Amino acid sequence: MRLRGRWCVDTKQRLRNEDGSRTARADGEAAGAAVPPQAAASATRRGRLLQAAGWICLIAVAAPWLSRAFIPVGRAFSSDVAIPILMVRARHWSFFDVYFWGQDRLGSWHLLLMRAACQATGCTFYHAQLHLWATVWLLCGIAVLSRLAGSWRFAAAGLFAAVLVGDHDSRAVLFDASQPYAWQLTALLLAWWGMRKLAEGPGVPGAGRWRLRGGTAFAAFLAHWTSPLSGPLLLGVAGIEAVRGRAVDGAGGRSVLRRWSEGALAVGVAVAAELALRMIYYSPLVGQPFYRTSTAIDRGHLGANALKVLRTLARSASFPLLVVGTAGAVVAGVLLWRALRAGRRSREPWRLDGAALVLAFWAMAAAQLPVLVLLRHVRIAQFGIRYFTLIYVFGALAGLLTVAWAAAAVAAKKHRWREALALAGAAGVVAGVLRVQSAHRGPDGVTAVAARLEALAPGAPLLGGFWTTYAFSARQRPETMLIPVPCEGRSVYAPWWLANLRRERYAVVANTPECEGFGAGGAPPPWIHQHGTLLRLARPRIAVGAGLIFSVYENVTARALPRTAVPADTAWRYCDPGAALRLSVPPGARTQVIVARALRTQAASLFAAPVFADGTTGPAVRMGRVGRLYRAELRGKSSPVVGARITARPAPPIADISKCTGVKAYVVPSDSGS
Repeated sequence: MRLRGRWCVDTKQRLRNEDGSRTARADGEAAGAAVPPQAAASATRRGRLLQAAGWICLIAVAAPWLSRAFIPVGRAFSSDVAIPILMVRARHWSFFDVYFWGQDRLGSWHLLLMRAACQATGCTFYHAQLHLWATVWLLCGIAVLSRLAGSWRFAAAGLFAAVLVGDHDSRAVLFDASQPYAWQLTALLLAWWGMRKLAEGPGVPGAGRWRLRGGTAFAAFLAHWTSPLSGPLLLGVAGIEAVRGRAVDGAGGRSVLRRWSEGALAVGVAVAAELALRMIYYSPLVGQPFYRTSTAIDRGHLGANALKVLRTLARSASFPLLVVGTAGAVVAGVLLWRALRAGRRSREPWRLDGAALVLAFWAMAAAQLPVLVLLRHVRIAQFGIRYFTLIYVFGALAGLLTVAWAAAAVAAKKHRWREALALAGAAGVVAGVLRVQSAHRGPDGVTAVAARLEALAPGAPLLGGFWTTYAFSARQRPETMLIPVPCEGRSVYAPWWLANLRRERYAVVANTPECEGFGAGGAPPPWIHQHGTLLRLARPRIAVGAGLIFSVYENVTARALPRTAVPADTAWRYCDPGAALRLSVPPGARTQVIVARALRTQAASLFAAPVFADGTTGPAVRMGRVGRLYRAELRGKSSPVVGARITARPAPPIADISKCTGVKAYVVPSDSGS
């Protein structure tokens, strides 16, 4: 009992002593602390707000300057650039708008947001506004990367800025607002930032955790909506971040698989949401034609495709950085693997941060290569430079980060790695600024021609090739712009405007080699037939410029005389031996017969013989031909013309007899033009 009582007394004394020491330590820590916890949290929030304000001011200054320097002018402002402008200007909403008009691989969430803002504020929208907002969003990616990169914030942000504005291999495409990359990059980085947060720490559940998951999934959804390659890229990044998070935390905490699965789940939700959007777009509910992106494997050309891709990369100015980035990715992979196998908390987490950045950027660049080699549509598009944009951006950045990583490793021997990374970022900013070109590039002749056309024929249909319609309309004011109508056989991204050509009395026609029978390089043709509309030249050469001649044509479809055709003109198989198209027309001393062949039909020479009221048939005359349009004037001497007999002489060889059908015949009074 004595021992027990003594033990109890000693235990109580020890507890009092321990409480006292804890109190003393707490008092000492409180006395030594600069601010209480509430004040520390307030200071942290204040610091973040100051950083955000600094980024806002920096972007507000840099974006207009860079936009003026890189905005496409002249012929670089093409119809591809014009489509987003016309999408923002559109007043009506439909599900057809969720992707770039006429395509299914470029999401348009950013255009829909700008359209909603313009409709709410009543703003007019031109190329300058579109390009400025694209530049702002792209520069926001630098701010996101600075937050994502942690201890590498200065180096990563500065070198990323250098690549964006200084890499000649990717800069032109990157600052082209019709391409998806400016909108995709920042969304990718936002999703990456969320996945890094998800992969770090113990992953304590709660409302904040669910908000982080939702925000990550939403950013991934925007990226994947912009380009369907974003989902696979983010899955790879989630794996790298899971390895980094485990290596930084050491043996404790969640496994790599659990860390990866949380980020992968967010990406999976994003991909599923975009897939649902795409299925609705494909459904009959949309009711508009579009060009489905082919994902066919290019069998028989894979070896040649691989050589073409390698040659393109080897000839690029970014190739040395791609090689350096590849070497850095190998070293980064080894470092992360060894840190993971060590199973203890890293004493120098900045090395792991750098390794994760280098490896992730290199992986996103390398992931593009199989796509370029395997997909047939890349070869059909002649391996355009736009397909290599992300390789150059991510690969060059991986190379620059590798160089900064090596410099910081050397400086770390004297505990100067922070200074080395900051110096690398500053050098990147300076190098990028020095490579920005002058914004003064002379007048834009195409815009001057577009303004003249708008003044001469406001609101009229503009008929021409794909490259000579949308690009002119987007340069004009929304309320008086000419309505773009590409000719038959060219890409039509806004099919609802075709009706304007049939409805309006006059149309402006661009004499372009894109369209068959448009008299490119010479005098405008007297007659044109397009989209079921017969047009007669009314005012030639109202404007000349940008290598084109513009003329006004009158719609005379409604002035065509009534006629009957045996067989039906659209069913006439003109390649069959002895086949003839017989037209019956109101009696007249003279009449003009015009026959238009359908697109991609068998070429042939047509002959027209007049049928007189007395039942006789005159000699056949060869019909004049311009492109797919044939015309002949038939005269009656002693008897009125009451019909025509049309025969054909197909031009050999006849590859497909089924293409010898599909003509449209018109009979017009002779006073409708010569």
